[in-house]
Amino acid sequence: MLKLYEAENHLDAQLLLDELLSADIEAVMKGHFLSGAIGELPAAGLITVWLADEADESKGRTIVQEYESRKSHESPPQQCPGCSEEIEGNYVVCWNCGKELPEISVTF
Repeated sequence: MLKLYEAENHLDAQLLLDELLSADIEAVMKGHFLSGAIGELPAAGLITVWLADEADESKGRTIVQEYESRKSHESPPQQCPGCSEEIEGNYVVCWNCGKELPEISVTF
């Protein structure tokens, strides 16, 4: 087994793990049960994603690079035109009132 990625949190690790599995790369997440034991402290370095087969390292690292690139280019927050609630990230519908949000054009 080969450690491929140190996640920010459980969700971060799960999203990457799902991408690896969908690319037919066998991988596992480790440390995700430890994050509940640390309370309010960040889980940095505890939650990791590991490749089952070291032969998949090159393909796995490519997927990690693409994943991190998408993470760093999330849409900026916007105000809902219906209720003026500030909506974070890449949502298409306001979580507060259900109104559809305008499409944001982001240039990379």
